[in-house]
Amino acid sequence: MDQEIETGERILIEAEQLFFRYGVKSITMDEIATHLGISKKTIYQFYKDKKELVYKVVETKMAKQETEMEEIAEKAIDPVHEILLTSDYLKKIFINMNPFLLVEVQKYYPRAYGIFSTHRDKCIFSSIFNNIKKGITQGLYRPGMDVDTIARLRMVCIDAAFNPDNFPLAKKNLNELQMQLIEHFLYGICTLKGHKLINKYKQIKEEE
Repeated sequence: MDQEIETGERILIEAEQLFFRYGVKSITMDEIATHLGISKKTIYQFYKDKKELVYKVVETKMAKQETEMEEIAEKAIDPVHEILLTSDYLKKIFINMNPFLLVEVQKYYPRAYGIFSTHRDKCIFSSIFNNIKKGITQGLYRPGMDVDTIARLRMVCIDAAFNPDNFPLAKKNLNELQMQLIEHFLYGICTLKGHKLINKYKQIKEEE
């Protein structure tokens, strides 16, 4: 039984790496089997088809991200620090992510995209909303902002970066684009006190 669990997890890990690098459309079950050194028949013992495999990859990835984002929030010293830690975390994800991955999942695997969409609407939005609320309370973010509106604006920016029609992704990779949007957002909502903290944390990072 343990061997079966290990094989099933190995398939998920390998599929995730291939999907993230090349997108879901171009990667076949044969290629996943070849990379794992197993037969395609073995994969079908765990996942009845590619749709189910994509669904499980997305489901597992979103659950892991939710846990990691909660850990970042607990570890952060303040809301500014939380956004900078989140930026570092996302950089590791986006740097190897195919810019068209989400577009392909949405188009060809709507059930799997539903998992991402739920994660986006609940976990990501909630994290941004709570961060802004705390930042205003602590005097780090500009007072008088409508928290819901600003959080939704941030969500729009995140979504926009994944749409190939909005940015010339062939010339600018997804990682660089998302990092610029996060920085623009953070500087835009911060008070002078918040700006000083940004500079402090950036200096600490540069000195490490």
